[in-house]
Amino acid sequence: MKKIIAKDIEDIVGFPISDYCKQTIKKFNLEYQPLTQQERDKVILDMIYHINLDLEKAGKHRLEKWENGWDENLELLKTRNDISNLVPKYFGKYNIMRWKGDFIKSDIKYFDYYQLVILVDAILHEYIGNKYNNIFEFGCGPAYHLLRFGEFNNDINLIGLDWTISSQNIIQNINELGINNKIKGYNFDFFNPDYQIDIPESSAIFTCNALEQIGEKYKDFIDFLLFKKPDICINFEPIPELLDKESLIDQLCVMYSEKRNYLKGYLSYLEQLEQEGKIEIILKKRLFGGSLYLEGYPTVIWKVKK
Repeated sequence: MKKIIAKDIEDIVGFPISDYCKQTIKKFNLEYQPLTQQERDKVILDMIYHINLDLEKAGKHRLEKWENGWDENLELLKTRNDISNLVPKYFGKYNIMRWKGDFIKSDIKYFDYYQLVILVDAILHEYIGNKYNNIFEFGCGPAYHLLRFGEFNNDINLIGLDWTISSQNIIQNINELGINNKIKGYNFDFFNPDYQIDIPESSAIFTCNALEQIGEKYKDFIDFLLFKKPDICINFEPIPELLDKESLIDQLCVMYSEKRNYLKGYLSYLEQLEQEGKIEIILKKRLFGGSLYLEGYPTVIWKVKK
C-alpha cells in the first residue's frame, strides 16, 4: 500500500507547500495501490470500448443538466448544514484514478476529489495566498474551492460566478447558514461574458474544470479577461498540449477529451497572445492527478500585460 504525502505534492508543483495543505494531506490519508499488469490491461481495454460509445458532448445545451446537478447539492446543503454536501456527484464514481502518469486504485470513496483539492490548494496558496484583495472563481458551481480558500485566507473577498442559477442559490444559502458570509455569487456565461461584472484592482481569477465545458469557444472569455485585466489568471483544466504524446495513458485521455468536446487549443491560443505581447505566461505544468478518464487539471498561470 502506498500513500500520497506532502513530498509527492512538492515534487510535482516545485515549491514547499503551505502548512494548511500539509495538514489536509494528513487528514485525507490517501492510500492507494498500483495496478497489476492484468488490471491495467483491463482498464485500458474498457476505456477504449467506452471512448468508442456515443458519448454526450459538452456545450451550451448542457445548461439544464448542470442546473439540476447543483440543485441536488443545494437540497443536500439545506437538509444537512455541512459543506461536504457541496462535493459534486461526479466524484467518487470509480475506484481507479490517475496518478503520476499511470493508473492506481483505492478503496477511498472520494479519492479523486481529495487529490484535486490538495493539488488546487497547493497552487492557489502559493500564487494567490494573501497577495490580493479579491479572488474570483469563474464556473464555480457549488463554490467548494472558494470556501476552502476562505478558510486559508479569511481576509480575502470571495466571488463565485457560474452560468447556473442554482450556483447563486447555493452561495446565498452558504451566507444564510453562516458557513461563510463573505462570499458573493453572480451569474456569468462563458459563451456570452457580462462586461458589467467588475474586477477591481488586486484581483486574482481562476477556473477549475470549468472551461473544459466550452470546447473551442474560449476566445470571448479571454477577450473579457484582456479587457478587465485581473492581476493573475490560473486555469486548472484539461490541456492536451501538456500531456505526453508518447504515453498510451495520456493519449487515451486526449481521445476522451476530444470525444466529449472538451477544451481544445486553449494553451496554444494563450501562447499566441504571449507572442503578440498581450499576456505573460508564468507557469505551464502538469499536476499528474486525475480521474479514470481524464487528467483534468494541468495548470496554466498567466497575467495580462497592463
